[in-house]
Amino acid sequence: MPLPFKWRRGLLKFLSESPLASKTRFVMKIVFVLVFVLFIDSLNSVIKADELKKKGVQLGHIEAAFATKRFYYQRNMYLTGFTLFLSLILNRTFVMLLDLVKSEERMEVVKKQAAQQSKEYTRLLESESTLQKELKDLTEIAASHSSTKQDLDNLKKQAKQQQEEYLRMADDNTVLQKRLKGSKSENRKDI
Repeated sequence: MPLPFKWRRGLLKFLSESPLASKTRFVMKIVFVLVFVLFIDSLNSVIKADELKKKGVQLGHIEAAFATKRFYYQRNMYLTGFTLFLSLILNRTFVMLLDLVKSEERMEVVKKQAAQQSKEYTRLLESESTLQKELKDLTEIAASHSSTKQDLDNLKKQAKQQQEEYLRMADDNTVLQKRLKGSKSENRKDI
């Protein structure tokens, strides 16, 4: 059908889903069966006419009437046969058009999904690059913190060493003061 896709889709949906079209298809199936019965009847009539011809009906006026009947039987057979053939072709074409429209609708859905997935993919790529930058920044901060931590550890070691040195010197001072007191008391005893 030379119609735009949306019009064709609407028309075919109407023809496939409407109750009126459904009833029409049902009537067409009945007509198809009746035409098939007429085809079988005309085929039988042609076969009978051929058998009578083989038997040899040779009278002049009977032969002309016989040829006329045979012509009518053959005409009916061809007409009903072509009608059956064309109705089968039309039915198959209608089914193929419905399948085509359904496939096109699925294709539109798939295209929309692909577009959304493409957008989502680009968003995820941008998110990944942002996260990579943040990771790099955090790594640099962690490296600077590790140097700061090392400086803090060195400072703690120095403080501990100074405290130990202070305690050692305080002990030495105490010992020296005791000696000094002891030597002063000895000196006083000597005086």
